[in-house]
Amino acid sequence: MKAAPGLVLLLGVAACSGEGSGPPGAEQAAEKFHAAVQSGEYGQACSMLAPATLEDSQQAEDGGEQPCTDKLGAVSLASPGTPVTSQAFGRNAQVVFESDTVFLTLSNGTWKVMAAGCTPRGERRTAA
Repeated sequence: MKAAPGLVLLLGVAACSGEGSGPPGAEQAAEKFHAAVQSGEYGQACSMLAPATLEDSQQAEDGGEQPCTDKLGAVSLASPGTPVTSQAFGRNAQVVFESDTVFLTLSNGTWKVMAAGCTPRGERRTAA
């Protein structure tokens, strides 16, 4: 997956493997995250980030601190469209929208966003 410009610094990409069916609540959490970002409710969107992602989001490029809300406000995160599919990978999930992929993790019984603004890079080739 390739993240939108500027979003790489904000949201870490999760490496998931395995198979599963759509996890209960993950799709709704991804939709709520996008709705919060689209409506400018950056505080709500930041509260939906996984703890490590939230911590990373508060690091400024110069090494100082920058509020998560400021970073989310500066990122251009397009509307994702409708959900296409979702899969669970243990305590992680992937929700694929028409124009975005969101990675989530289960934290204290709640789905939290690890990465968003991700688009396919095409097929990966593995070394023989």
